[in-house]
Amino acid sequence: MAQVALPTFQGVQVATGYILYSFSSHTFTNCGSTGKTGPTLANCKSSYDTSWEGDTDLFNVQTQGIQEWTVPKTGSYTIEVYGAEGGSETSNTTPGGGARMRGTFSLQVNQILKILVGQQGSNGTYIGGGGGGTFVWISGETSAPLITAGGGGGAGHSNNTNGIDAPTSNNGTNCNGGSSGAGSNGSGGVVPSSSTKYAAGGAGWLSNGNNGSTHSCSSNSTGGTKPLSGGTGGTGGGSAGSGGFGGGGGGNARCGAVGGGGGGGYSGGGGGYEPPSFPGGGGGGSYNSGSNQSNTAGAREGHGQVIITLN
Repeated sequence: MAQVALPTFQGVQVATGYILYSFSSHTFTNCGSTGKTGPTLANCKSSYDTSWEGDTDLFNVQTQGIQEWTVPKTGSYTIEVYGAEGGSETSNTTPGGGARMRGTFSLQVNQILKILVGQQGSNGTYIGGGGGGTFVWISGETSAPLITAGGGGGAGHSNNTNGIDAPTSNNGTNCNGGSSGAGSNGSGGVVPSSSTKYAAGGAGWLSNGNNGSTHSCSSNSTGGTKPLSGGTGGTGGGSAGSGGFGGGGGGNARCGAVGGGGGGGYSGGGGGYEPPSFPGGGGGGSYNSGSNQSNTAGAREGHGQVIITLN
């Protein structure tokens, strides 16, 4: 009788039902990291208490902030992701909240998932930075992530200029009161079409966010960086807050205030621009390729997170 070949993955023969290590559920966090850059491997090893985080074949951080987790068993997994909130400021405004996205996915043992947990945009004296988006994708597959939750827009200055919540749709949102600047179809935020005074946009999956406008009395704000290029947040201009890790755009303060940074996400949120006066930034777009979806706009305060559960 002919022998039946065992299923293979990445050239390694794996028996049906093979379990690499015991796993039921885990919450991936920012591991105590804040600001524009994400955590190191040491940060996450000290934050997690599992049987696998000490084995770099099972869990690693080779690019700062991007956690690499090896799937322990072929099966159905629920992945729930939250984007980060935007940064605040000293007046009466509120930053945008991060989106929440959940879906069911079929994963294979020994697959490596890359996990970028968005961090909250930094607070500024007048203007907040955009919140970082949260991304999960299969290592080596760059065309699209499995799932993404956008980060909220950074707060603007004075009343009625809140940051915009991250939506559940793919495209980012414009700044508060704006009509342009948001990224679409996976791009980062872009320079608004109707202003010469603007903040930086959030990064998208495919491209970085735009830089903010320059001014003689303040440093320039910079756009967020896309996940495949490291996912760092942009720098705030003047006294504005920087974007959070996960591609948040930096807020821009020009001798006072201009606008909040755009949130990072599948498509970047638009940076705040004048007019109107001192607006909050737009939220980053989201993406979900899973089944059994449950998605909520603007659901998250603080830093993002990722919850993976074996069904």
